[in-house]
Amino acid sequence: MSFTEFMIELCRPEDEARCVPKLAKLIHQLALEESADAAEPEEIEIIVSALLRTGSSDFLLATAGGEAIGCLQIAYRLSTWHASRYAYIEDVYLTQVARGRGVGTKMLDYALQRAESQGCDSIMLDVRRANSAAQRLYARLGFTDSGSTIMRRSLPLGDAYCDTTATLAAIEELRGPGRPPEGQHAGS
Repeated sequence: MSFTEFMIELCRPEDEARCVPKLAKLIHQLALEESADAAEPEEIEIIVSALLRTGSSDFLLATAGGEAIGCLQIAYRLSTWHASRYAYIEDVYLTQVARGRGVGTKMLDYALQRAESQGCDSIMLDVRRANSAAQRLYARLGFTDSGSTIMRRSLPLGDAYCDTTATLAAIEELRGPGRPPEGQHAGS
């Protein structure tokens, strides 16, 4: 696919049926490219829908010629230190054809303006050390190294540490009746 023009839209709850499958597909592709354990697109759709419905996050969708070529999530958080709202950019992904064409710059510019309009006093993101192209883009847009290191540990710790029964029940309720648990297929 070759394109000269693209469009970036803010997905709203009323756009859920049209936008969420496209966003989930792009986020799934991002996870695969990052060599992460990727949830199935259907599971990602549930999470994106919930974030969209609650207003916890905004999602930007870039398209060209009717094809989804990029996405970006703006998650809204509250800072106890600053007693204010801030934004966190996540799930930034561009298809190969969209890279180096200004799509990422336009999505990030939109995200900065959107976060400001939502009353955020700052915006943060994380980027892999090996992703120098993204780091250059973020630096051009005024992002600086915060000096923090993001660390991760898989959860849950197990039943000895916490009871996840209520959370698992909520997930099953969101999945709907008759859907098999994650990792199992009907008839297994």
